[in-house]
Amino acid sequence: MKTIVRCLLVLVMLVVVAAPVYSAAAADPASPDTSYEVVQIWECEMDDGTTEEQVEAMAQRWLNAIRQTPGGAAAKLSVFFPAVVSDTDQTDFYLVLNAPSFANWGKLLDASTDDSPIAKADELLTGKVTCPDSMLWEAHNIQAN
Repeated sequence: MKTIVRCLLVLVMLVVVAAPVYSAAAADPASPDTSYEVVQIWECEMDDGTTEEQVEAMAQRWLNAIRQTPGGAAAKLSVFFPAVVSDTDQTDFYLVLNAPSFANWGKLLDASTDDSPIAKADELLTGKVTCPDSMLWEAHNIQAN
């Protein structure tokens, strides 16, 4: 849980970078920008004895907790296991959270307290996986003409 909380605290600092986007959406909430979504990606390692099936089961429970949390109703979660890569270093898989906007992501972050469903789901990861690093991306959707 400490790792996830630490990552979330680092991401709070990233919100400063996202503030102009969030402010623009807040200025006119009637017409939010839906041309992008927020994507948070964690680089994770499986502890000895942990299987991909266990990782997927933990991710399912974590998504259920996210969906119960303000801002998480429309969240999506994926687990990316490498199939063919040149070098993954210490990364066994990526955990990818998609939120429809910075507003939703921010609500989710704000609601992630020590006694929240997300924190309780994080406890399931202890001794199974370690996700020390994460990245926050703004993914722009491209439409074909």
